[in-house]
Amino acid sequence: MTVQMSGGVPTLICDPPLSRWDAIAAENRALVSGWSFDVEGVPAAALRARARRRVLELAGLEPNVERPLFVSGHQPVFYHPGIWIKAFAVTGHARRQSGQAVNLTVDQDAGELAAEVPVRLGHELRYVKEYLVRPLAGTPLETLPAPQPAQVDDFAARVEERLATLDWPEGLEYWRRFAVGLREAAGEADTAALLGVTSRRAYERAWGEELCPDLPISRVSQTPEFLLFFVHWAKNARALREAFNQALAGFRAAHQVRSPAVAFPDLLVRPDGAVELPFWGITPAGIRRKLYVQRRGGELEISHLEGLVARIPETGGEGAVEALLEAGVQIRPKAVPLTVFHRLFVADLFVHGTGGGRYDQVTDALIRDWFGVAPPKFAVVSASLYLPLGERPVPASALQAQRHKLRDIVFNPQRFAWEAGDLDESAVALVRRKEELISAINAPGAPKRQLTRKIEAVNAELYRALQPVAERARVELERLEARARSAAAALRRTYPFFLYAPARLWELLCAPAGVVQEGAGETGPRTGIR
Repeated sequence: MTVQMSGGVPTLICDPPLSRWDAIAAENRALVSGWSFDVEGVPAAALRARARRRVLELAGLEPNVERPLFVSGHQPVFYHPGIWIKAFAVTGHARRQSGQAVNLTVDQDAGELAAEVPVRLGHELRYVKEYLVRPLAGTPLETLPAPQPAQVDDFAARVEERLATLDWPEGLEYWRRFAVGLREAAGEADTAALLGVTSRRAYERAWGEELCPDLPISRVSQTPEFLLFFVHWAKNARALREAFNQALAGFRAAHQVRSPAVAFPDLLVRPDGAVELPFWGITPAGIRRKLYVQRRGGELEISHLEGLVARIPETGGEGAVEALLEAGVQIRPKAVPLTVFHRLFVADLFVHGTGGGRYDQVTDALIRDWFGVAPPKFAVVSASLYLPLGERPVPASALQAQRHKLRDIVFNPQRFAWEAGDLDESAVALVRRKEELISAINAPGAPKRQLTRKIEAVNAELYRALQPVAERARVELERLEARARSAAAALRRTYPFFLYAPARLWELLCAPAGVVQEGAGETGPRTGIR
């Protein structure tokens, strides 16, 4: 993997490179032919064929399980183009290779609809976070209510006001394109998740783009194939808890991490013996709760903080799936089972961002340990794109030098006497006195404590005499710090996708490896593909 981070120059991470995706997808498909494990009595290959067909149908695609399937996904929020580019990558590659692609909408996660927006305050560039939908504790995006039209109008006015402070008419044009689709989507969407997806797709279509379909995890989670996977985990909860926690321990040891929350918290056992599952249960009120399982009287009791969720036969199998479907239980995966299911039973190649790619080392270990097979390989795609806001980085050395100068004026003011211009006789005398004291304190047997106090007194007097010099130094430091803040705001990679044209992402994906396109200048792409 190559990461090229040069201030303001777009960069791409693609590991493995796009040119190898087909070969790796073929390798992953070959792995399936060697699988001998089953999930609740269903051979893995058969479950995979069923799950792939189901996902394709839900996504509105041709249910041809023989065509290569590339899968990515993210929460349905106003994310930055480094996340957005995953959908471009899987869409473009599927088109070139007569394959298919799906973008999973991770709507069971908690979140918000908000955007970082650049704004010029006086002479300084800053950024502010504007909220359309604020997060609610315990509420996933799939049940978080969509905003009212008045809230959308208020959000749109705030973003427009911020962008209007910039000398960047294209940014206002991009935003207005998005705002049209946002208002239309808000009239139909009943949840924050649906609004996030439909407003983004409206923006893409406004540019003539039709990327791969979005499929909510909330829908995948209600399929018999996914529920069979859940039943398998619940039935083997104690052993899978041990395998899960061992995989986490291995990850922490490999990365020398002590925090028990990295990459994810360990699964626990309650005092009553119920075992924590890496799944959520969605309550009738739309709140997500941690799920637990406990064997009792020949059944598996699935419960959460608010009580019993469902009872299923402890023998598992299709009968347990039918019981869950009849009960209408809303079960959602956390990160690890989500990627285990889709890497094993859905995708020919799963495409992560950098964060997911790092943490899926846990998934790899779990697949090896529990299922006894080599984990299918995955890809990592991310990018850093920047807005043309005209600020230049301030060298850290310049800030450090100016801060050192301010400190030095206090402790060694004689070094800066020349900056004061014409000094009066008393100030000149202080400079000479300081030089004499420094010579004296370095002499053998000198009374250092007494001389140190005298030096401090001279420093204080000379510092007062050099106040204009110190003030100019403070002003210069403030100027440099303001420039640095402006540059930091300009070089943020986390501004929302609706401030970028889709063409920039296609250019980045298609640029020759390690090459800045001719004539692209500061806003042209540089790739990290090898």
